[in-house]
Amino acid sequence: MVDSKTRLGVAMSEKVRNNPTLLLVDDDLAILEGVADLLGLHGYNIITATDGTEALQAMRRQTPDLVISDIMMREMNGYQFYEEVRKNPAWTMLPFIFLTARGQTIDVRRGHSLGADAYLTKPFEPEDLLIAVRARLKRMDDIRRVTRADVDQMKQQLMTIFSHELRTPLTYIYGYVNLLDEHLSDSDDDMIDMMIDGARQGAERLVSLVDDLMLMMRIDSGVVGVEIQRRRFSADLVEVIAKVVDDARLEMRRDNVQLETQLPRSLVVPCIPVYVEDALKRLVNNAIKFLKSEGGQVLVSAGQRGDRAAITVEDDGIGIAPEQHEVIFERFKQVDRETMEQQGTGLGLSIARTLIRLHGGDVVVKSRVGKGSMFVVTLPAYEVPLVVDQGASRNGRSQEADR
Repeated sequence: MVDSKTRLGVAMSEKVRNNPTLLLVDDDLAILEGVADLLGLHGYNIITATDGTEALQAMRRQTPDLVISDIMMREMNGYQFYEEVRKNPAWTMLPFIFLTARGQTIDVRRGHSLGADAYLTKPFEPEDLLIAVRARLKRMDDIRRVTRADVDQMKQQLMTIFSHELRTPLTYIYGYVNLLDEHLSDSDDDMIDMMIDGARQGAERLVSLVDDLMLMMRIDSGVVGVEIQRRRFSADLVEVIAKVVDDARLEMRRDNVQLETQLPRSLVVPCIPVYVEDALKRLVNNAIKFLKSEGGQVLVSAGQRGDRAAITVEDDGIGIAPEQHEVIFERFKQVDRETMEQQGTGLGLSIARTLIRLHGGDVVVKSRVGKGSMFVVTLPAYEVPLVVDQGASRNGRSQEADR
C-alpha cells in the first residue's frame, strides 16, 4: 500500500506544509529514501511511491507540484506513468523529471519527445537534482504569475465592458421608458400601456443581469472578500431584514402573496450590510417567485442561536426535490426551466450563498416537493440580549426572538 511506503514523506509534510510538494517514484527503496531525505532536508514536502500505479493513486489523493520518476519499474514503467499523468487535464502542466540509470541517447530522446522537463541519469550529483527541481518550480511559478495577471486583466476588461458598454445604454433605455410612461400616463390606450410595461420589465431584467455578472466578477477576483474582511462592522440585522421585506412588498407583482416577519428587536452581526441585504433579497425574491400560482405565504424570521445569528426564509411553495438541494446553489443551474421560465439566469442563489460564506456563515435549504422550502442563513453574531416585542409586528403579527 502507498500509505506504508509514504510515511517518510508524510512526516516531512507535517514540518513544511506551505512548501512545494514533490512526488518521488522509484522501485529501489534505498534510492527512494535517499532522494526523499535529500529533498526533505531542503524544505520540500515528499510523497513516495514504488511504481506508476501507486503514484497515480497518490496523485488522486494529493496533486504534487513536481514529479520525479524512475523509468524501469514493475507494473507500470516511467514512460507509461508519464503518459497516464498527461491524460488528466488537471496534471498537464505539472513539471516532470525522469531520474534513471539508463543514459543511452535513445532513452534520453524518448524522454524528451514525450515532453519531460528534465532527464537526469544515475549516479547524479545532489546539486544537479536540486538545481533541476528549483528551476522547474520557478518556471511554473512564473507561468502561474503571468497567467494570473492575464486573467486579472481580462476580468478588469470585462468589468469595464459590463459597467460602461452595457450598463450605460441600458440606463438610457430604462430612463426613456419611464419618461414615456409619464408622458403617456393619461392615455386610454391599453396596448400602449402594455408595450411600455413590457419594455420596462425587459430593461429591468437586463440591468439585473449586468449587475449580477459584475458582482460575480468582483467576487471571483477577490475584491469582495477583501472588502468584507477589512470593512465589516457591527450592524443590526433586524434593520437589514426589515428593508429587504419592505422593498419586496413594494416590488411584488402578485396581490395574493402574504409576506410576513417574526423578528427580535436587535440582532448584531459583524458584516457589510449591503452584501447581507443583497443575499437576503435574493432569498426572499426566490421564495416569492416559486410560490404556487394561487398564492401563498413567505415568512422571514430571525434569532440568535448561541454565537450564531439565524435568518430563515420559509415559503409554502412548490418545493425542491432532495437531489436538487445542492444543485440550486451552483452557478447557472436551474430546476425545471421548461416549466418555470421566469427563474432567471441561475446566479441568484449561488451569489447569495457566496456572499454569506465570505462573512463566515452559510446558507442551507430544507424542502419537500409540493410542501415548500426553508432557507436558513447563519452568520457569526455577537452576544446581545434579544427582547421580544409583544405588541404588533411590522405586519400585524407578534414577533418572536427565535423560531
